[in-house]
Amino acid sequence: MKLARWKSQYLSRGGRLTLINSVLDSLPTYMMSVFPIPKSVITRLDKIRRNFFWQGNSERKGYNLVKWDAVIVGKKHGGLGIRNLMNQSKALVMKWLWKFNNEEQSYWKITG
Repeated sequence: MKLARWKSQYLSRGGRLTLINSVLDSLPTYMMSVFPIPKSVITRLDKIRRNFFWQGNSERKGYNLVKWDAVIVGKKHGGLGIRNLMNQSKALVMKWLWKFNNEEQSYWKITG
């Protein structure tokens, strides 16, 4: 996600969190629902999301105040509610498998 440097400097962490949750977490959702996402892609997307959250668009090196694994935990469990892409990918693929197996009008069906 490209955001003009001057606009990024005026975003608080809360604003960057909102952008991550509404844009960066939504973009890969369709592809993840159809195909399992490779670990390397998740690593790259997490790096982009992590850097944008902690540093915005600044070129200077900053410090991450909390481990990313703690940030991507749900809000009910003390995290910030940023989606765990690996868990989301697995859940979406399983949803499709369940849907295709349980629909009567499905093009293919798993029988066993």
